[in-house]
Amino acid sequence: MPPSSSGAGHNGFEKADLHIHTKCSDGIHTPEEIVDKAASAGLSAISITDHDSVAGIDKAKPSASAKGIELIPGVEMSSTYKGYDIHVLGYFFDHRHPALTGYLDHCRHLRTERAERMVGKLAKMGVKIGLDQIILKAQNGSVGRPHIAAVLQDGGYVKSFSEAFSKYLGAHSPAYVKSIETHPAEVIRLINEAGGLSFLAHPAQSAPDEILKQLITVGLDGIEIVHPSHDSYKQNYYREIANEYFMLFSGGSDYHGLKDRDDDTFGRVTIPGDWVEKMKSRLVKA
Repeated sequence: MPPSSSGAGHNGFEKADLHIHTKCSDGIHTPEEIVDKAASAGLSAISITDHDSVAGIDKAKPSASAKGIELIPGVEMSSTYKGYDIHVLGYFFDHRHPALTGYLDHCRHLRTERAERMVGKLAKMGVKIGLDQIILKAQNGSVGRPHIAAVLQDGGYVKSFSEAFSKYLGAHSPAYVKSIETHPAEVIRLINEAGGLSFLAHPAQSAPDEILKQLITVGLDGIEIVHPSHDSYKQNYYREIANEYFMLFSGGSDYHGLKDRDDDTFGRVTIPGDWVEKMKSRLVKA
């Protein structure tokens, strides 16, 4: 069972989910549908953190405003460091900041090129799928491995999302191609220049301790403490590191809406409202 966190915010028992994906990257729901789900789940605040895309923010704004849900500008940005795929979550930034949007447009092209290379590797293994099918799956969003997995499933090459990753697309699988090879320090700088806060996403999945410590030295603001891959031991472990370095806490469901991956995480893997308030107070000091 995935972990959850709850606690009293400044306005009662508020809960937030600051890690959600939509059709603008590799989720299955539209931004508007995510807002509806958040309202049904009783969330007070959410952040749509699509991969290398901020396209979902403006789409979600009207419905979030109508339903009284705080929509925090968010993004999950790809980077690579010492052979590790490092994902950095950004919050509370200006999502129209020219340097940030220019970089994200560049990432969109890199993601398509990466998918093309993976299609080439699959073809050499006798797995014939087309890049056009993957782009169609992405519906003009950021192309990612889940879109390739969906096409593999449609073609009958695999039975599930998890099989697609274990057999072909995972980091140690034969069709894998490295993610965007930007240094995380550059990603952190872009988020900072746009007025936002940067957090290391799901460290237990992607970053050994020595990598995490090095990222702290280049200006990381916080750590994603609550995540479906973090049990209570890992939550406490990363909370202690964050406290040691006076860092902020974040967390969320990392929800994509994929049945064999997400289960029922939405509305259950949450953070208390006061974590969000502490982020805001750090912004005031910046």
